[in-house]
Amino acid sequence: MQARLARLAGFAESDVLRNRLKRAAPLLARLPLDQANIDQPEWAALLDAVTVQETRMFRAAPQLAAFRTQVLPLLARRGALALVSAGCATGEEAWTLAILGTGAGVPWQVEGLDLCRPALQAAMAARYRLGPPDALREVTAEDRALLEVAGDWFSPAPALRAAVAFRRANLLDAALPDRAADAILCRNVLIYMTEEGRVAVLRRLAAALRPGGALLLGPTDRPPKGLGLVPWSRDLVGIWRRDMADG
Repeated sequence: MQARLARLAGFAESDVLRNRLKRAAPLLARLPLDQANIDQPEWAALLDAVTVQETRMFRAAPQLAAFRTQVLPLLARRGALALVSAGCATGEEAWTLAILGTGAGVPWQVEGLDLCRPALQAAMAARYRLGPPDALREVTAEDRALLEVAGDWFSPAPALRAAVAFRRANLLDAALPDRAADAILCRNVLIYMTEEGRVAVLRRLAAALRPGGALLLGPTDRPPKGLGLVPWSRDLVGIWRRDMADG
């Protein structure tokens, strides 16, 4: 079963996956093993049950601060920005990108992609608990001005919503058109995948970037050679640039 899931969604065969499959035992009994597809209802339900959805607003804030000050202004010189959260979970990362986009000085749009249907529903609803722990602990006072807080909940301000969209997609497939994005965030996703799956996803993400575009990865994620990705600079950990010569 784990091998079938690995082929379908690139998941690594790990203790995390094994434990989640144990909890999803009632779903396993109903699986049509000859119809493994992310859109097949029983398989889709299993994928909903085993995917990891840990995220929050401005998670890994130092990397995002560097992206905001050193990368985003250069991308904005080319005009309107297309920003992508790949593996967006419940959407906080996509809404974080929206806040960053508002300060870029050019039109922007954000697309969030994920495999898990309940997570995408939460992302579109965009209504989150404040905690504990404090869900906004990495958000500055200035950025909180673009969030609406009421009681124990917060939501992105209406000004952000028109330019943010969410879509169900398998990152192993061609989820994005070639050269469509100026920046893609894909953090804490690849660590749950097989090596083959990681390389396949990185290849697709690199192809989806416009030449000179930025790919933000987790600190332990390092793209293999041959994908046209180079470190943005020596000082920016986890931020990669699609080589201009690759375009």
